[in-house]
Amino acid sequence: MSGEDDVPVGEQDEEEPLTEEGQRSVESSGLEGADPDEQELLAAFDRLSPQDDLRWCFDNAMRRIERPESSSSVTNVPWRGLPDDLWERGRSAKIGQRFVGDVAGVLAEILATDARAAADAAVSSVNLATWDALRYLAARVELLEGRIDPLGFETAEWPMEPPDPSEWLEAIQTWLGPSVPGEVVLVGESGEGTLVGSLQGAGRMVVGVEPRGASVWRSLDTLGPGSEAGPTVVFSDVLPYLTTVPDGGVGGVVLLGCSDRLDLVGKVRLLEQSVRTVRPGGTIVVLATDGAAWDQALSIPERDLAPGRPLHPETWSLLLRRAGAVDPRWHAAESGTLHAVVAKVGS
Repeated sequence: MSGEDDVPVGEQDEEEPLTEEGQRSVESSGLEGADPDEQELLAAFDRLSPQDDLRWCFDNAMRRIERPESSSSVTNVPWRGLPDDLWERGRSAKIGQRFVGDVAGVLAEILATDARAAADAAVSSVNLATWDALRYLAARVELLEGRIDPLGFETAEWPMEPPDPSEWLEAIQTWLGPSVPGEVVLVGESGEGTLVGSLQGAGRMVVGVEPRGASVWRSLDTLGPGSEAGPTVVFSDVLPYLTTVPDGGVGGVVLLGCSDRLDLVGKVRLLEQSVRTVRPGGTIVVLATDGAAWDQALSIPERDLAPGRPLHPETWSLLLRRAGAVDPRWHAAESGTLHAVVAKVGS
């Protein structure tokens, strides 16, 4: 999926929650009057299109090496013949034209054709060697990636239900600080919209990012997309979407679900992107599932095969500091299963 398809969150229109590429899809398909959930589905197809992602770009480059679209062949670099003024360069040139004019022209054309053929052969040889080298390198990279994630679980396949943030709804309002007109709070993953609806009810602009299609459609129905103050619900994984948000483009980020499920590399990148996208003085909230509750909620195979598992709040505090956030604080769960770690983005 390509991340460049999403519009920066901070630039969205309050009255039109659809992303720009989704609007282009709607206009090009003649569905300007379609329901908001249908419009968001079109936008999701654009975001999840394989074209322009890393794998597609690599395969396309390999194709162009194997079958180059241009070369030094006669059709692309035609021989223009002898210079028009060759036989006008003095008396000896005129004498040469009389004796060897035709022979010189034929010989020059033979030499030019031979030189272009040699250049073509050299280009083909280099392309073949380059193609082989990159093909073997790609195979080695696939072997390494296969060791990291041999099963390749997608978010939609994950058996655990999205976590319930109800315990922290009021506290999150306090941690985010006063609502700033036009400033967006990003919630990922937004599940079926409990937290998004709470923030919206407090008068905040909200973008919920949710990778499970069923949850997206249910939240769109519940939250009433298309209303003047309605939130935007984006059908996407959180990390790729964060990469499309401009620096300092949101007032706060709340992470849950993805912060448990991703592997360590994904968790670190999630915090790095969150710190980058939140304005100075903004808030990052990580809602982390309690480790014991996580173990109890999953079967033994699910627990053993999961790509990641929840980190302890003290670990999240360490990672937040290393990512550039300041003053992380751990709030332990009391009635639910989610711990909260709250930090600010420094100036």
